[in-house]
Amino acid sequence: MIKTTQTPLNKEEQRRLNQIVQQLLDSNDSVEFRQPVDYKALNLHDYITIVKKPMDLGTVQRKLNSNTYKTVEECLDDIQLIWDNCKLYNGSQSWITKIAEKLERLFKKNVRNYLPLVNLPQFVPKQKEAGAGADVFQEEPQDQVSYNDKVEFSNNLKQLAPEQIGLIVHMIQNTSPNAFIEIEGEKYQIIVDYIEYEAFVKCQKQIQTWIAGDSINKKVKI
Repeated sequence: MIKTTQTPLNKEEQRRLNQIVQQLLDSNDSVEFRQPVDYKALNLHDYITIVKKPMDLGTVQRKLNSNTYKTVEECLDDIQLIWDNCKLYNGSQSWITKIAEKLERLFKKNVRNYLPLVNLPQFVPKQKEAGAGADVFQEEPQDQVSYNDKVEFSNNLKQLAPEQIGLIVHMIQNTSPNAFIEIEGEKYQIIVDYIEYEAFVKCQKQIQTWIAGDSINKKVKI
């Protein structure tokens, strides 16, 4: 089973998200991230021109408790946005970026613990470029699987024979163990967002070869 859909936010997921947010709030490292950045008091005059959508843990908690979020992923995206904003504005070498990265690791660990079947947020980082008279921001090139590719992967996988599916599962287990979750017995789930980009491309090519009518290649490796 391939997970590509959004996860409706029911009471159980809301409880688990609250646990994730509360653990972040309780961390001694989160002081700077518990409330909106007071850019005026800090004389960060360019903050709102660089950070297009400010976010903080307190705001996430309020939105969660007021039922603003409709899916689990919406809430997770807002939490991820906190760390992404910090890294974008402060740069990779800043002390506060190091703290954000530490909290981000805690966040992702807790998502895997509390919500193992939910995809972690994906982000294409941005970086500063030196420009004449002004800073220019652009997206940093990064290999990333598109939503349409994920849907195609899911649909193609359903067309394979059991032996072929078994080989794809084996390939994913070897290259991206975090993408493979055993549920019970012989049942399993593949989290597409956790598949390494290179591995995804090779799996997809192999699947397309089979669908095109070529025989199964048992020796294929990633």
